[in-house]
This record gives sequence, structure tokens and C-alpha cells, in this order.
Amino acid sequence: MAEVVCPRGWQVLGVDLPGHGSRQGEKDACVPWRVVPELQAVLASLREHWRQIALQANSIGAWFSLLAFPDERLEKCLFVSPVVDMVQLIQRMMQWESISQETLERLGSVKTSFGETLSWQYYQYAIAHPIARWPSPTAVLYPERDNLTPRQEVEAFAQRFSWDLSVAAEGEHWFHTPEQREVLARWLMAYGPLPPEEALFFQGRPEELVLYAVFRSRLLFQVGAAGIKVQKSQITFSGKYGFAFVSHPRRKWDRGILVSFGLFYRQASPRIRYAVEPYPGRWTHHLLVQRKEEIDDELMGWLTEARWFADAK
Repeated sequence: MAEVVCPRGWQVLGVDLPGHGSRQGEKDACVPWRVVPELQAVLASLREHWRQIALQANSIGAWFSLLAFPDERLEKCLFVSPVVDMVQLIQRMMQWESISQETLERLGSVKTSFGETLSWQYYQYAIAHPIARWPSPTAVLYPERDNLTPRQEVEAFAQRFSWDLSVAAEGEHWFHTPEQREVLARWLMAYGPLPPEEALFFQGRPEELVLYAVFRSRLLFQVGAAGIKVQKSQITFSGKYGFAFVSHPRRKWDRGILVSFGLFYRQASPRIRYAVEPYPGRWTHHLLVQRKEEIDDELMGWLTEARWFADAK
């Protein structure tokens, strides 16, 4: 994370939860009624020194964050393999061990065969603290073979809170193989906080900035790494040559971002605002994007083709 965001002007503070990292020797358990106040205290301290604060959380750290910051507007949040519904997770673990709720209540806690301890107090806390709201813009990297959280749970949260969800094919809950770590690195490059020069291009245009951030992230993750050059009138994405361009709408009353790309043929989709043929065999298309939903697989397919076309020349 630091390797990605520090060159963009951000600083990174890593937080070890109880029992993790440099705090492995602590006796107290990593429980939400202890962790949540800690995270809230960390954020309160950061607020005294910085105006813009972003968050990355992994696995159960995402659930702790959802509990700790439901009323905070963070610049951006990145969740990797997030645990989002602790009640459902504990119930699944109880099924794995064939433990009933009555048994767990009677015993108080049960050590499982897979190394986790099921706690009645923890279970009751999760039930009493459902995730009801989340106001911060969030991107999620979900591994296709996550053994803790079913995909439908993450998809439900993503739809409910308008999260930008990416699925890592063949990924596991912990991104540990070289191939999985490469996917994670590529996702962080795509979805990490924006460099300041790109944000400044949309100064005074907060809605357009949000659209651009979504467009940029999906392009870099789905189409591939690209050079990004901020110019006076446009932002250029390039491989060997420029293949995608983002600018402000030409008509002042239009809202959104204008996406331009070149193909060797004229794309006849009604989504295209207009297309011109500056020279034979090259058609430049202009598409006005006004909603996040319009940054879809169809658009990414056109941009993938545009990149091939640009590099081939």
C-alpha cells in the first residue's frame, strides 16, 4: 500500500490490532468492544493533523471498520477479502463444528477444530450491532475462492452501499501466492487514492471527480496498467500511444465526463454522442458518462479494443 500511495502524496499509518503484528504478546483478545474504541481513537487523533484520510482494511479489519466509522466520511476506503456479516460467519462456523446456539450459550465459548474460538458474548455483540450505514466511497477486492465470506454476501453489501466490487479469479482469502499478490498490487494501483494533479483537474466539480475515479480505477484494473498524463484540456491514458481520453463536456450545461477513444471502425451504439473520421481507417468516438452505472463492461470492452488499435499503429 505504501509503495502505491506515498508517491501520490499520501502518508501511511499501519494499525496492529490486539494479537497481531507487534501486539502478538498481548493477553486481551481481539474483540470488537475493545478494537472499535481503539480505531475511533486513532481516527480522532488523525483528524487533528490531516483533513484527508483514507482507509484500507483486510478481512476482519473491514468488519471492525464498518462498526467503528459508520458516521465518518472518509476520502476513500479499500477493503480486501472483507468480512461483512459476522453473524452469518459465526453461524457458518457453528455449522462446521455441529454446535447449536443452545450449546454455545451454555458453554460460553468453544474452541473449534480449525483453531478459532466461538464465543457467545461475541455472537451476541454481532447481533446487537448490525451494519446499518456506510457513507464513505469504497472499493472491494473479493477473492473468488474466499472460504470465509460467500460472494452473495459481499455483493449484497456492495449493492446496498454502492461499493465498487472487483472479483479476483482464483483468489483466496489471503492473497499469498505471487500471482495473487500481483492481482492485489494491480488493484491497489487502480483503486488507491488519486494523485493530486488528477484531482485538481476536477477542482470545483465533485460529481465529475467521483465519476472519473470510478472510470480510472476500472480502466486500470480491467484494461491494464497505463500511463496517465494530465494536460490542460484532457487526461490521456496511454500504452505505446494514447488510447483513452477524459475531458470536461463541451457544453457547459452538460454534467459528467467526456470519454474519447479511437477504433478502426465506427461504433454504432446509441451511447456514442458523436464520432468523426479524422483520417481513413480511424474513427474517434465521444461518449458522455453521467452515471457510475455507465462505466460498465461494454465501455471497458471498447477501451480494450481502442488500446489494441492504438498500440497496433
